[in-house]
Amino acid sequence: MDRGRPFNRRLRPIDRIMFTILVTIILFIILGIGSAMPLSGEEAEQLMKEFEDLMKDLTAFRIFMHNFMVALLSFIPFIGAGIMGFVIFQTGKFLGYISAQSGIHPALLISFSIITVYGLIEFLGYGVAVSEGIILSYSLIKRRFRSEVKWLLISVGVSAILLLAAAVLESLLVGALQEVISSYTGI
Repeated sequence: MDRGRPFNRRLRPIDRIMFTILVTIILFIILGIGSAMPLSGEEAEQLMKEFEDLMKDLTAFRIFMHNFMVALLSFIPFIGAGIMGFVIFQTGKFLGYISAQSGIHPALLISFSIITVYGLIEFLGYGVAVSEGIILSYSLIKRRFRSEVKWLLISVGVSAILLLAAAVLESLLVGALQEVISSYTGI
């Protein structure tokens, strides 16, 4: 490595991609840990209310905006990764609650989101945001923020594109599932 160049210039795009993949894996681990944690009755009630509010008039745009707002928080230097970790952990707790109510193991619910691709793309979008937030934090410590601005803008764009694609897939999947359920139940 060239020691004379700033850290962010030594980071090749492949290094950033590998770091994003590592962060994405860590986010899935946090989701899994969260799904193993019990929810109090009050927490479950609050999360169900938030979930019901989110499910009203569910569109790809609403899903995207919700997820993108969360991802934007991840870009905040020094605290963004912690915010995302907390959000993902809480999502895991909610998955654990859904799992307990439905009798479906949480690992199966998490696997379903990966198999249907939207969850994987969504988490990659979050991974881009968190990894850039961490790199941005390091750049600020090293006083190399200016050289990171280009990568910050690229990362925001890549995260937005991934989250939009995931939202469209999720919206289509939810619509298809609602159709199947209504056809079988006659609703």
